[in-house]
Amino acid sequence: MLKSLLQKIGLSKPPVDYTYTPDENHIEILNFWTLQQNKELWFYQYLLHHFSKQLGPHNSLLLSSVFGPRNRIAASKSRIKLFYTGENVVNFPEYADHCKRLVNLALGFDHLVSENYQRFPLWILYSFDATADEQEIRRRLEHYTEENICPDDQKKFASLICRHDKNGLRTILFDALNQVDRVDSAGAYLRNTNDLQEKFQDNKIRFNGHYKFSICPENTNREGYVTEKVFEAIRSNTIPIYWGSNNNPEPEVLNKNAILFYEGPESLPALQKQIAELHTDPKLYREFMQQPRFQPHAAEYVTELFNGFHTRLQKLLQ
Repeated sequence: MLKSLLQKIGLSKPPVDYTYTPDENHIEILNFWTLQQNKELWFYQYLLHHFSKQLGPHNSLLLSSVFGPRNRIAASKSRIKLFYTGENVVNFPEYADHCKRLVNLALGFDHLVSENYQRFPLWILYSFDATADEQEIRRRLEHYTEENICPDDQKKFASLICRHDKNGLRTILFDALNQVDRVDSAGAYLRNTNDLQEKFQDNKIRFNGHYKFSICPENTNREGYVTEKVFEAIRSNTIPIYWGSNNNPEPEVLNKNAILFYEGPESLPALQKQIAELHTDPKLYREFMQQPRFQPHAAEYVTELFNGFHTRLQKLLQ
């Protein structure tokens, strides 16, 4: 499931050398991390669903990202150029300006004020279909958590799924929680179980759903930089143990009270204690899990992001 989802949004494999030529739908793709068919990309699906009639030989559109040289975007002959990054641009200095001087519309997670910039964080691509309207967004949030994966009294302690630990934080949390009970790590890093691959066929949601807690910090800390990690933990009906976005992830969407935060080394003893109490007290755990995961106005906020993106694209394509 994870592999197919990554392929769907275009973040699964190293880039290939696309030519500067729009396809039969008059859409060109550059510098996305993908080897799959372009038509599987989230933004590609969005364009076909909403703007297929506006696109044409003299109204072609470029979709570009950070996984390739900037000069390829400059060399594109597409009439309209769109840039998207779900990555922290600190790690991609060439794109620190979100490529705003080269494109008609830039999208990212940062909170920027610019005529040709729209905030559109990565977790949206994991949470909503490209065809979602306001009604579907609301329905999705109301039924976001998959509560029937595993009864609470049958859940194991904690899970971790990751490929690396560049900042060392996942190791810190893994070691600290292992002092409370066993943490099962199913990714390439610190792997001590093959259940994700063998029992759940790489379905992260169902795997995590068999645990009370999910260790899911971001790779880097930057305001607004929120990926799919905390949202996947919520969807799995587990308690996220999180770090990132200045520990204030998506305040218009998420209820912070339903998330546990790592606040630095000095916070670790208190965090261990809280986790141990929730782990050993079924009533306390149940009360924590019964908290709403999303803010009351979350659907309106997400709808505004969708509508803002749609409006800007519409103006460009007219």
